[in-house]
Amino acid sequence: MPNCRNCGARLSKFDKDICPVCGTKNPLEGVTSETIEITSQIDLNGFNEGQKVVRRKKTLLILFLSCGFLGIPFFYLKRQKFGFIWLAINLAIYFAAFSLFLFLLKFHPVFAIIIPFILLYLINTVTGFIYNYQNDLKDGEGEFVH
Repeated sequence: MPNCRNCGARLSKFDKDICPVCGTKNPLEGVTSETIEITSQIDLNGFNEGQKVVRRKKTLLILFLSCGFLGIPFFYLKRQKFGFIWLAINLAIYFAAFSLFLFLLKFHPVFAIIIPFILLYLINTVTGFIYNYQNDLKDGEGEFVH
């Protein structure tokens, strides 16, 4: 549907002579209703300054599953401080669990290394699924994660 050249109101095919909103005679004079190909005008080769990066929940979940204990998912969300805090928390949990299994419970050293790692993997997996199913998740720039 074309627009009036004077007021910009949407016109039907019956409003060729007078605009029903502003009363302009011949409101479609000089106005074309052709479709324009705008995709050829978009530069897909790179991002412009100020263009937002869309972050995905599925990528965040994959990061939590693969290397969540390093804090990388929070760096992906542009939350660097929390990424370092997450790394420190995971290291503290790992060494505390390692010490517990090796020295207090007298596990074999191989099990004392593997069991805390499995524990951290489970914690990061649960955290990743919690972030994945959170509806109003935003990154460090205030943009919603889709």
